[in-house]
Parts: sequence; structure tokens; C-alpha cells
Amino acid sequence: MSHSKHTKRGYSLYLEKWNPAAKKYIHTCALCGCRGYSPALEQEGLRDSVTARECFRTLPRLELDERGCCADCARILEKRK
Repeated sequence: MSHSKHTKRGYSLYLEKWNPAAKKYIHTCALCGCRGYSPALEQEGLRDSVTARECFRTLPRLELDERGCCADCARILEKRK
């Protein structure tokens, strides 16, 4: 059976199983739980790595604020104040 039948969108076998150290470049929002890659991967030294290419292929770019929230959750929190 092929590998592609066992994967879902946003999941990478390389990031999850083969290179667990790459998880330091994956951010998760503290409120909504959305996942994305860290903007630090876009630096020149890391851009050509296998980890960076896999993150660019499977995950969106996600910047977190000091509270650990994505831009959408931060905007909603600011409206509540």
C-alpha cells in the first residue's frame, strides 16, 4: 500500500517520525491550536535544509505573539478589551 494513502493534509511523515528534532520549528497557537512553521526557518542558513522544505510544503507560516497566540486569536482578544 502506498504511503500517500495514510497521510492527511498538514501531516508529514518526515517531521513527525523521521526527524522529531524539527518540531522546534513548528509553532502551535495556544488558543485555537492551529499549526504552522516558524518564521525563523526562512533565514538563509536554514532555507535549503530538508526540514525547511518539508515545513514549507506541508504547513503555513505562523507567527506567534508573546502570549503564544496567532494573529487571528490576538485580533479577537484585542476586540474583547
